[in-house]
Amino acid sequence: MTEGTLSRLPRENIELPDGSVLRRRSLVSDDAFIDAVAADVEHLGEWLRWAQHPPTREETEGARAEQDADWDAGRSFVYVLTPPDRCDRVIGGGAMFPNGEAGVLEIGYWVCSPATGRGLATRAAAALTEEGLGLPGVRAMEIHCDQANVRSAGIPPRIGYRLLRVEPDEPQTAAEAGQSMVWRRDGAGPRPPVQAP
Repeated sequence: MTEGTLSRLPRENIELPDGSVLRRRSLVSDDAFIDAVAADVEHLGEWLRWAQHPPTREETEGARAEQDADWDAGRSFVYVLTPPDRCDRVIGGGAMFPNGEAGVLEIGYWVCSPATGRGLATRAAAALTEEGLGLPGVRAMEIHCDQANVRSAGIPPRIGYRLLRVEPDEPQTAAEAGQSMVWRRDGAGPRPPVQAP
């Protein structure tokens, strides 16, 4: 794997054990994405810099076009999470992207407030981890989250990540403390079972 590009692309649809599906962002309508984020700005905006205000159609279309180009080029991969048997409703999302270190992909994840507390973020993060580690040239996966985001920080150890370090990081939202926890999972060894809450 060369830094920043992959020789093979991940699956566009990843089904989770409960039937929910991580779908390539461009496979889900802009309306479904806008509706989900606009209805939950207060919750999502606490930790996500791109969710500080309801997204406009122009912002959404522009971001989707960039994400599509990055996917096709093998640079980064943005998903939205949909309920079982529905691709017209967004309940969360995730992404895989290079973090600057050759052979390492970072993942991010988010879930709308009505869907929290059911282990969806844990299962989505586990699925993205396995998908990433299955790509050629990927030797490790990382999760970075602000130390103040206690719920998010509980996910990496449940799916086999170990804490590498805590480092200063410029806060991106008002809730962040400016201390980033860096978690890593190597590709070698047995796959740990997912311990959803």
